[in-house]
Amino acid sequence: MRWTKAFRKSSGKELAVDPSFEFEKRRNVPVKYDRELWTKTVEAMKKVEVIRQKRSGRFIMQRLKKAKAIDKEKDVKEVQRNLSFIRSPAAGLLQAKQAQMVEEIHESDEEMQLAEEV
Repeated sequence: MRWTKAFRKSSGKELAVDPSFEFEKRRNVPVKYDRELWTKTVEAMKKVEVIRQKRSGRFIMQRLKKAKAIDKEKDVKEVQRNLSFIRSPAAGLLQAKQAQMVEEIHESDEEMQLAEEV
């Protein structure tokens, strides 16, 4: 099933392997109260939360980069497929006129060369 946590982890949609998750597991041991230890622990928890947010943000941005690249490829293919909607029909006529003019110039040059030879 696509919506389960196991599926999301296996397909790389979830940040599964992160050392900041291990920090919470290690501190579940009862310790005698010590004010200094308590303040250090709270500060460490804040730092770990900041690190976790940065890592998850980076993870999401990496996934979004892949999606942007795929979207760009789709857009390029769509434009190439439907180029006739973008290109003006008059542009084709202009190219045809230019080609015709070039042919006429070549023909007139050939006629002039033949006239000079005779």
